[in-house]
Amino acid sequence: MKRPAVGAGPRKSPGSDSAGNRKGEFPIYFLRDPVLCLVVGVPASGKTSLAQALAEKIANAAYLSKDLIETPFTDSERVSGDIYEMVRGPAFKILVDYADIQLALCKIPIIDAPFSINHWRNDEYRDWIPPFKRAAEKNRARLAIIRCIPPSEEILKKRIAGRLRRKESKWDQWKLDHWEEFMEREPIRFPIAHDDVFEFVSDEFFEEGVKNVLRRFLKAEEIAIGPLFQ
Repeated sequence: MKRPAVGAGPRKSPGSDSAGNRKGEFPIYFLRDPVLCLVVGVPASGKTSLAQALAEKIANAAYLSKDLIETPFTDSERVSGDIYEMVRGPAFKILVDYADIQLALCKIPIIDAPFSINHWRNDEYRDWIPPFKRAAEKNRARLAIIRCIPPSEEILKKRIAGRLRRKESKWDQWKLDHWEEFMEREPIRFPIAHDDVFEFVSDEFFEEGVKNVLRRFLKAEEIAIGPLFQ
């Protein structure tokens, strides 16, 4: 079964994998030490594909995306506008509080959010890491950040054009029409003021990359082979 395109929206569970597991089964991992995992990156960098893959494979994971919170309220506007400004603060607080609660429940929160434009904005959310760091410290957890990056700017542009053709995001037309401005606002390697950051290149070796994140960066233990919901 062909894997959905990276950066093309929510990832569907595959029927088999490259490791030779039987169809309908995949490795299940477990994190024994508490970790607050942030999966960040520019639009179409593959962050949702990666975040959902991690949540699928980690038995004690709990997933939440920023878009899931904001989209019902900001369907008519994005990045700017009165409604967005009203929703932005509460959405950020929900992400932080959700991570705090899940850590307290002995879960591994996986937060899917871009945070790629925050450095460009001169407001209270410019420095977005400290609230998550406080939530991690409160629960004696590690704050691990994964920055998703495309193999190249050219591939990123092709992915965004593909999303637009598939009508997955009506906001992508502005990005294509104002590409240089978009790249200035949201560079692929935007600044992250944290010392525990892993760069995930979302290329054709996606499944191997996911295993690398699980085993090398998150120190997850493979505990079983489990069935996929069909």
